[in-house]
Amino acid sequence: MKRNQLIIIGSILGVLILVVGYVLMRDDSKTRNAERDLLSSQKDPTVTPVGPEGIPIVNEDPREVLDRYVKWSQYPPHSRPLHAGMVDLIDPYNMDRPPVGVIQSPAQGCTMNDGIPRCDKPAVFSDVNCKMTPQASISVGKGDFKVTLRCFNKEGVNVALSSIVPKVYRNLHRKDYPTLPPVAYGDKGTDGDDKASDNIYTFLIRPTQQDWGDLFLEVDFEVNGLKHNQRTSWFSTPQVIAEFRDGAQDSIRNGHLVVTVPVTIHKKGYYTFDANLQSQAGSKDFVSSSSVEGDFEAGARTIEFQFWGKVIRDTGADGPYVVREIRGRRNNSPVTPSMVRKAMEENREISGNHTEPLWEYMAPGANHVTRSYTSDEFSKEEWNSDEKQQRIEFLKKQIEQE
Repeated sequence: MKRNQLIIIGSILGVLILVVGYVLMRDDSKTRNAERDLLSSQKDPTVTPVGPEGIPIVNEDPREVLDRYVKWSQYPPHSRPLHAGMVDLIDPYNMDRPPVGVIQSPAQGCTMNDGIPRCDKPAVFSDVNCKMTPQASISVGKGDFKVTLRCFNKEGVNVALSSIVPKVYRNLHRKDYPTLPPVAYGDKGTDGDDKASDNIYTFLIRPTQQDWGDLFLEVDFEVNGLKHNQRTSWFSTPQVIAEFRDGAQDSIRNGHLVVTVPVTIHKKGYYTFDANLQSQAGSKDFVSSSSVEGDFEAGARTIEFQFWGKVIRDTGADGPYVVREIRGRRNNSPVTPSMVRKAMEENREISGNHTEPLWEYMAPGANHVTRSYTSDEFSKEEWNSDEKQQRIEFLKKQIEQE
């Protein structure tokens, strides 16, 4: 009897040890991820601090705020650590769109209750899902742009579509404007379609000069005898505002990796340029991001991406490095960041009416491979600036006032 009791007690203790170990590992993983996200963020985390669930933190201990800022500010805002989970940066123009279920029987007896639909009979979905995929989340220029549409059953097998009726329109300030229909669409292996009769339908869109902003393709069709409507969108910049050129170069300057990229500015204005740094060898880890922004006049210009030395050194990733996702966009707001800064310096108000789309995008630049640097060639010095010291002094005063 005692032996059985010991076995039971031993089993319970074993389970408890496993549970406690799992909880500790999970909490440790959360802590590591929180610190990783803190260091990767370009924004000062103490301006609007948020908790692990994205909930703003209020009445926080000012000592913790200072500690978080000091940890974050070892790197400059314009060059931060980069990791594979930051999909918005490492694959910025290819957001995956989820499939949409095809309704077999629509919902019945529906009413709205506090903005939420309530139905006596909910919709019944078939075993078919459909997915529309634009070739990218942006288009630049007036060249042909492809969107694919496929519907598939629960086994993942594509099924044929019929009665296809597409329409294209743009949306500005919540108002739709019709535009030209697709120049071609179908599943014939022509006009941009990769393979005939594979039940993947290709729509070829050719933006016009007026198609600036959010562009939509909406398609009515039938699948397995069921009527279905689906749409997708992307951001269209039909005008070429600027172009990246060949001839990028790299060097170590003051302990940091500097990559210069030639660019021709056709339309002057306030631009934001971004690039990523990835190790070419080994596990090909992502290393750092870099941003440049400011007013640029028309003509031949050079963008200098600075990848902070300590960021590279701390990762331990050796070169050569691939400078990739080289991208740019023009701020079309009537009030740009540089205008705001100048107005603040002159202590005056500034305003403007927003009548056009906010952004104009550039076509991404070609990848650049650097020389074979080693991580220990780069500086171990932390970022420092008047801005940083002023922020630290302010946070220290918050502690003194407790």
